[in-house]
Amino acid sequence: MKLTLTGRHFEITPHLKSHVEEKSKKLERFNHHLLEGEIVLFKDHFSDVAEGKIHLRHVVIAAKGSGPDMYAAVSELIDKLVVQLKRHDGRLRDQKRTSSSVEPKPPDGD
Repeated sequence: MKLTLTGRHFEITPHLKSHVEEKSKKLERFNHHLLEGEIVLFKDHFSDVAEGKIHLRHVVIAAKGSGPDMYAAVSELIDKLVVQLKRHDGRLRDQKRTSSSVEPKPPDGD
C-alpha cells in the first residue's frame, strides 16, 4: 500500500513518521483490498488531530482521530480505520455467501 503522510503547519519528525508507519502495519492484513492511503496530521486549538483516508477498489474509507498528543491521535485514527475495514470485509463476505448459497426451490409435487 502506498501511504502519503502530510503535516499541516508543522514539521513531521522522523520518530513520528516511524510511529505512523509502524501503526499502519495493522492495515496491511487487509492488503488484498488496499490501493493507497493518505494521512494528514495537524494541530487543532485544544488537541492534535490525525485524519486519514484509505482508497479501496470502489470505496473510500475515512476516519479522524484526536488526542492530547500526535501519537495518541494516530493510534486512535488507525484503530478507527481497522474497525471500518473489518466491517467492509464482513459486508463483502456476506455478499459472497448470499449469492453463492441461493438454491433454486424444488417444484411443488401436488
